[in-house]
Amino acid sequence: MAKVCFGMITSLDGFISERNGKLDKLYKSFKPNDEINEVMANTGAVVMGRRTYDMTDDPDAYADDYEFQVPIFVLTHHPPAKHPKENDNLTITFVTDGIESAVQKAKAAAGERDVVILGADIGQQALRAELVDELQIAIAPLLLGTGTRMFEHLEDLEIHLEKIRTIETDEQMEVYYKVNRQGTD
Repeated sequence: MAKVCFGMITSLDGFISERNGKLDKLYKSFKPNDEINEVMANTGAVVMGRRTYDMTDDPDAYADDYEFQVPIFVLTHHPPAKHPKENDNLTITFVTDGIESAVQKAKAAAGERDVVILGADIGQQALRAELVDELQIAIAPLLLGTGTRMFEHLEDLEIHLEKIRTIETDEQMEVYYKVNRQGTD
């Protein structure tokens, strides 16, 4: 059965984008190795929010060169008027009825492969709804000081984690945590 993984690259001080919403500085040090490529290849579907989806200048580019050529489910209140280009592997579905529905549809599409959740707000919604099985956090060697935080607005939650894997590249560390639902008392 598919695991639901909230995964992102973050600065050491916990920001997933700089003050202007750009990600470029975070990805400068991202150089996947065989282990990371294996994890990425096990992705069967992606759930993202509308802000993450809109980060590209051309939505048709997802079908041409997006790193995950799998079904994408975009959680939004307002689907775009024009549906973006798709291909044999990558389809885009706009989901308007909540994070639970988006994850359920993504799991059905992923089959035995993993579902990756991208975007701070969507990830936070999924954590609140107890839909996340695993956190995958790549740490960039950078302090941004400000920007969008990965774990904002979770003040009333206490989430226990169990480290299950680390992957080290030349410049980054990726840490994988299992969300321990039993340890939340």
